[in-house]
Amino acid sequence: MKTTTAILLMLCSFLAWAQEESSIRVTQADGTVEIRKSGTQAWKPVKEGDLFERGDGLAARDKSAALLMWSNGSMARLYPNTEVGLAGVGFDLEKKMEKTVFDLQKGRVFVKAQVPEHLFCEFKLRMGTFELRTQSAEFATAYDPDKKSFTAWSLHGRLVSDYGTARVRIDDGRQGTLTEGAKLTTDDLKPMDDKVLQSLTKASKDMGGSLREAELAAPGGKLITKIGGVANRRGNAPYKVSFKALTAGGSGKIKSFAWEFGDGSSASGREVEHTFTQGLYVVILRVEDENGQKATGQTGISVEADCGC
Repeated sequence: MKTTTAILLMLCSFLAWAQEESSIRVTQADGTVEIRKSGTQAWKPVKEGDLFERGDGLAARDKSAALLMWSNGSMARLYPNTEVGLAGVGFDLEKKMEKTVFDLQKGRVFVKAQVPEHLFCEFKLRMGTFELRTQSAEFATAYDPDKKSFTAWSLHGRLVSDYGTARVRIDDGRQGTLTEGAKLTTDDLKPMDDKVLQSLTKASKDMGGSLREAELAAPGGKLITKIGGVANRRGNAPYKVSFKALTAGGSGKIKSFAWEFGDGSSASGREVEHTFTQGLYVVILRVEDENGQKATGQTGISVEADCGC
């Protein structure tokens, strides 16, 4: 009965979110930042709080920067001499997925592509003939239209680009450079430089912290829990996923961990694994500490025939 109630609540959340896709606003503009509204040619100074809508362009000029915020929680920072456009934001009700298509005309951006855990995300970044996509990641990309080349750095999450007949994947802590017409070499895909890693880690903290928090808080007070350890919430069938229970508050000593995977299967333990077939699943975690305090966490898993991940 508890599982049925939780699923019904999750479905209600899906339906509420499905009514409209995220809005995007300029929440920070330092220096000369200009916006070009859809259907116009003129660039005008942007004001913090302005909407960034389908067909609009945004430019951070020399020695300037800007921060964009999606109402679902995604963020993008524009660095100096960067110009971007928004092709659109949409919601796929069947897949419970918000899709953003973002054009980078030139320059460098740092992106946090994320949505609430009851939804899924597809963030697509277009750069000339290139296309870079992710389902949920923290990453930076620099695009040089003159050289027809881009470099991408993944702080957390997987980045994917179809390059000719190859599918290039850039995972946590790695970087990749793709140049139009050039053959890929081992130097094009490699571990991230330490200085870049430190810089992106700082940028992530400045924008509110990592998508993957190792710890929630110290013991004491109300017991809370959330599901961690999931590298990607979308995958191809059959899809094996690792889960980890993260807890905070309470006595600090957990008596039980109970998992339900949404397909009739269950498990116990702080860290578990489960293999899913094709479909949408609500994973529920219930924990209880030694004093009898209880807490619940949940997340969604989407398994597809080919998610392009």
